[in-house]
Formats: sequence, structure tokens, C-alpha cells
Amino acid sequence: LEAVVSTQSTGELVGYNVVQSLAASLTHRDADVCISVCKALAALVADDSAREALLKTNGLGSLVTLLKEATNKEVLRKAAWTVGICVADEGMARELNKNGALRTLMDFVNNSTQGVSNLAVIALEKLLQYDLAAKYWHLGNLSQTDVIRDGFYDTGAHKPGEDFRSLKYLLDKSVDNKRPVLYISTLGADPEVPADLKSEASTTGSTTNIKTGRTTAKGKKTHKVEEKKEDAPSEADTGTKEAKETGKPKFDSSFKEYVEEVVSTIGPLPTQLEQIKSLAVFVSNQMGGPVQSVSTFNHDLHIAQLKSDIKSNVIPIGFVKRGIFYHRALLFKALADRIGVAASLVRGEYNRAWNDVTLMEEGKAVHYLVNLMDSPGSLMEVGGYAAGVYKKL
Repeated sequence: LEAVVSTQSTGELVGYNVVQSLAASLTHRDADVCISVCKALAALVADDSAREALLKTNGLGSLVTLLKEATNKEVLRKAAWTVGICVADEGMARELNKNGALRTLMDFVNNSTQGVSNLAVIALEKLLQYDLAAKYWHLGNLSQTDVIRDGFYDTGAHKPGEDFRSLKYLLDKSVDNKRPVLYISTLGADPEVPADLKSEASTTGSTTNIKTGRTTAKGKKTHKVEEKKEDAPSEADTGTKEAKETGKPKFDSSFKEYVEEVVSTIGPLPTQLEQIKSLAVFVSNQMGGPVQSVSTFNHDLHIAQLKSDIKSNVIPIGFVKRGIFYHRALLFKALADRIGVAASLVRGEYNRAWNDVTLMEEGKAVHYLVNLMDSPGSLMEVGGYAAGVYKKL
């Protein structure tokens, strides 16, 4: 089989339906056959026509099943290796994820089987780059080069034994008293992206300080702290109907307006320092202003009311008018990505989350946390006392 693949052109093999035959052979009980099939598929999927042919079969589903159920160590190694090669292509990554590759690879990452877990780690890292929602859920960290796009959602931290859920699954769940799912989109409906693979990746960032209420630029409006209306949008019930009928959350007109304002007023600022400071103040203002004490801020009542009004656990980020660490950090990251300001998003414990930015100072890269709570726009050097307090208190 391997000799045939190596001596024939990929186009000829695709024309002979070899890809379909290989896909069907993944269910074979003989270990040597499965090993050879994995090797052959790994060699073929570098070609566009072979990938297209494989996607028309259930071959990737069979490959995931083989990885789940095989007991032969060499079969597992070759299956994990082949998955790692397949996930280099976005279309195949999506199909693999639809067939449960994410959970299967996560299980193997914790597997002590030598040689298999390492290959699973490589494949998982590649797969998560096509799904930033799953990456943030699993790792609790988006880097400065990960770019949040429309369709991203934050389900909260990964818990042992828990599966990553599609947005459709989360929309169909009855309202509960757990942490809400936060959703990012400027669109009335998401792009045509499979529900299990809602996000993408890429961008850069920075750092700085700002006084609350300062003017962001000459001729630009000042971001003053205002009391935001805490009621859910008046079309909440309509939004619920829309969510049930389309499998999408309600259109987030507020976030769309945030993006437009940030792009027009903060994006043009001359330095990243000014952009970061101004953006931090802007985010704080949209989320209820500076917060000295989370316990007296009453954000939990506001969130509970929102969930009740829109009859969903999935809350578009622009609906949140009284937000704490994790609401603000997500909004900062989503908006920073829109204007090319590199910022990370890191999940902590007890509803903490923060953004790291990097500034060049005297030829050196210095990393800072951006304060979005009690002193919006101030910067705290990573590793310093203030940054430690911000992460834990």
C-alpha cells in the first residue's frame, strides 16, 4: 500500500478512489493494516484534491474513533501522528473537531503511554489554534497573537471530565444560576462556521496608564464615567425568540457601537500607550465605571436579571453594563484586537481575569497588567506587588 502511494501521483490515486478506500480501511481490525492506512493518508493529505476527497467521506470520523478505541500502541501513535498532520488544514481541523477530536486528544494529553501523549499534545495545540473559544476554555489563556473574532464565546474554566460545548448546545440549555456564557459578535448572525469550531486566531499588542475621564485625542470625545442603564435591552423577548429560531444569540448592537467608536477614536491615537490607557477607561465606563469593592458592586444581580430577561445563559458582551474582572478583560481583549493592540487574556481563579500588554522601554520589552477595575488605565508591572494583588484579591 505504501509503495503504491509513493510511486503514483496523488491525482491518479484520487481518481482511482484510493482515498475513499483508505478511509474505509481505518475500521479494519488488523493493526498492521491500520498503521499502513494512517501512513498513506498522512502522505496524501498534503494534496488539495486528496483533502477534498477525504472530507467527502467519514474518514476523519473513523480516524478519531481509531484513536479512541485502538489498544495497539503503534496504531495509537500513527493515528495521533496522522491527526496532527490533518489539523494543519483548517477544513479538516473543523471536521475532526466535529467528530470529537478535541476531547479525545485532551484525554491522550493526560495519557502516560509513551510516545502517544506527546503526539497528542502537538495535534491538540494545532487544533486549538482554529478554535480560540475551546483554547481559552481548555488553557485559560489567549496570547497576544490570538485574535478574538465574531463568534467567540467564553464558557468559563474547564473542569475535569467536562466537554467543551457548542454554542448551539449552550443556547438550548434552560436558564440556570451558573456563570453566564459571554458571547462576542458584531453580526446579526454568525458566519457559516460549524458550531463546534467557532473561533480563529492572529494579532499583536501593547501597554500604558490613563486618568479616568481624560480626552483620548485632540478633537475626540472624552470617555466620562457614566451610570449605565442596567435593564436588559427592551427587545429581550424578541432576542430569545431569535436565539431559539436561528441558534444564534441576540444581535449585540452595543458591542457593534463599541467597536465603531474604538476604531474611530482610539485606533488613530499616536502611541500604543495612549491607545491602551484610553481603551481601559472606555471599557471601564461601559461596564459601570471604577470599582473599589466587588462585593458592593451588585454585578451578580445585574447578570441574573439579564439572564432572566433574555431567557438564556448566553449573554452578548455588550448587554453587560455592570461587569467585573472577567467581563472587562474579555471586552478589553476583543476591542484591542479590533485596533491592532496586542493584549493577552488570562483567566484566574474566583472570576478573575486580566490582560497583559508589552511596552518597549529603553530598548527592552516590559510586560504590564492593565487595570480595568479600581484605577482604570493604570499599568502594573508583571511580577510586581500591585499586579499580584490585582490577580488575587
